[in-house]
Amino acid sequence: MKPTLIVADYPVGYASGFGETLYNLFSGFPSEKLWSAHPGHVVAAADKKRAQSVPLASPTRPSWFNNKASYPLLKVQQFRAAREAVRLLSEVVERNSIENLLVVPVTPWILSSALALHQRYPKLNFVFYVMDDWQGHHECHQLPYSRWRRRLLREAIDRANTRFAVSREMAAHYEQTFGKSWSVVHNGVPKGSVRTETNGHKKPQQVMLAGDVNVFRFDAVVAFAEAIERYNQRRKQAIEFKVMGEVAEQHRAPLSALKSTKLLSRRSHEECLDAMKAADLLYLPLAFCKRSARISLYSMPTKLPEYLASGKSVFFHAPEASAVFRVAERYDLTPRLATIDARALDTFVEDWAEGKQNGAGSVRASNALVQEFDIDTLAARFQAAFV
Repeated sequence: MKPTLIVADYPVGYASGFGETLYNLFSGFPSEKLWSAHPGHVVAAADKKRAQSVPLASPTRPSWFNNKASYPLLKVQQFRAAREAVRLLSEVVERNSIENLLVVPVTPWILSSALALHQRYPKLNFVFYVMDDWQGHHECHQLPYSRWRRRLLREAIDRANTRFAVSREMAAHYEQTFGKSWSVVHNGVPKGSVRTETNGHKKPQQVMLAGDVNVFRFDAVVAFAEAIERYNQRRKQAIEFKVMGEVAEQHRAPLSALKSTKLLSRRSHEECLDAMKAADLLYLPLAFCKRSARISLYSMPTKLPEYLASGKSVFFHAPEASAVFRVAERYDLTPRLATIDARALDTFVEDWAEGKQNGAGSVRASNALVQEFDIDTLAARFQAAFV
């Protein structure tokens, strides 16, 4: 393997979908030949340091400014941060004889820095990986999708020697929109990792979401949590809905008000896996609102393969056209629901509590994992771009 520099908003091994996915896709890659450049305020988990860290000074919006007032100041900070990042990354390239450059964009200043670096060193093998749809990220966070930002995306696609998308749907859309060829890689698990245990309803019945509650999924989560609350009130039951992840401040109040919902914050990967074993139902939501439509359509949740490998029932709650819902349809994985309609959710919770929605079983989950989520296959496909 040749020396490789990753430029991304999150380091390899960070406790997020981006960090976890990169950690698994680089499995077996020599750590002495891998550098991970990222904003300095985020760090990899202590037990998941697969690459040498290159912290970058990152722009920050003053807490005492509102979004609109702070925007000009933030733009100045981003310009300075990008310029300093190029200087620092150039030193890394020359000092370590870097030959591969992997770019995984979220914020424009990171992508701008990476492109400026490649302009300075055009012989670098440029690999481009889109995990969150670029336009969708701007729309869901209500950021300006300016001509300059669209040009950044186009330039990255044109410069890249190899391009990866996180789902089949994203790859097809980007090929149609931008041309070029796109491959698909995302998170995965080892073959044969599917557990065969049954859900075996216990009291209280336990539902779990392993993931953050943010604009990518908030309306689905709130609607489902409220349906569980209504069921508990009607039936005098104690179904418990656990959320193991960060909850955005604007979504905390409606969830905190529900007796059935327990907000546990983000935990280590090992704690998360242990909690999944104790759950009766694993919940996989994506947003239904227009603002998050593109993210829901093209994303592939990092927890999906781990959910499938757990041996537990997985509730797919996402728009019908979304990539994750289409995975469920391809392998007839159930239960699944493509609406946040209260009556439909009430019916689902009632049926599940009575044992009528216990999932498709481990055979179908195993087929999905072998066909699309085998990490050895995914990592080999990914790392082939860096030899």
